[in-house]
Amino acid sequence: MSEPPADYRSMSAVEICDSIASRIWEPPLSKLREDLRSVPEVLRVPILLIDFDTAVTVNGILGFLENSTGFYLADTIAAMEAIGAHGTAATLRTIQRIMAEHGVTHGRLRGDVARLQEGQISSFAKTHGEELSQMADLVDQESNKLYIYDLTHDREGEDVFGLLSAYIEQRRDELVALLEACLANRASD
Repeated sequence: MSEPPADYRSMSAVEICDSIASRIWEPPLSKLREDLRSVPEVLRVPILLIDFDTAVTVNGILGFLENSTGFYLADTIAAMEAIGAHGTAATLRTIQRIMAEHGVTHGRLRGDVARLQEGQISSFAKTHGEELSQMADLVDQESNKLYIYDLTHDREGEDVFGLLSAYIEQRRDELVALLEACLANRASD
């Protein structure tokens, strides 16, 4: 039995964000994720930030970078800037610079991962070669500045999801109309 459609008009910004997060892996939102650059910014920003948070929480920053969401690193930086998470955007820009200084692209990381057998467990060094170990160490070190790793809350970290909720609230009508159109298209399929 499928879940009833969400009534986005009655939801708070936090509830809208939570609903997107819970539906992001199923149609129609999962279909939109195939080409996020064609998705209007008002929906692209929450999707990018939810994808980033999920990937880094589950697999760490290196997992994010080598997974399909890592393709959108520059877009994720832009999304962080769009909501006002300037510290997080700066950290991600530094990570992007570290990768560039070591000649590492998302395509290379994905290519290395694609060569693994399904279900194969491997370390970053075994998957990508020892020559990327220094880059991986630098990226890991820089990623410690991310809000995700502030587990003790003893730093003045950014409240990325608070900023995202404010972003959603400011664009509520546009986002709700887009989500309703997406769901209506799904119902007519």
